[in-house]
Amino acid sequence: MLATAVELDLAIIWLVMNNNAFGTIAGLQKAHYGLTDDAEGLRIRSADALLPALKAAIASGRPTVLDVPMINNPTPTTGHWNILDIYLPGKDVSQVAT
Repeated sequence: MLATAVELDLAIIWLVMNNNAFGTIAGLQKAHYGLTDDAEGLRIRSADALLPALKAAIASGRPTVLDVPMINNPTPTTGHWNILDIYLPGKDVSQVAT
């Protein structure tokens, strides 16, 4: 979605509640699409910083990601999740480090 927003010059804002738990997604993006610096990105360091960052994102008129670090409290689950089965069924693809 971010690449599409950059390509179409859409002023969309993503507020990412980042618990650092889904590195697999970032690895797949890096492996298949590379990295881009055509979008703005801001890391929110405190609750008081959220509103000014949101106002700046709106004023920029560019696709913007607001990264809000969260406390990672993992919830134990049974089994495992292999995202490659979802995105690339039947293909032999290795994981990519972020």
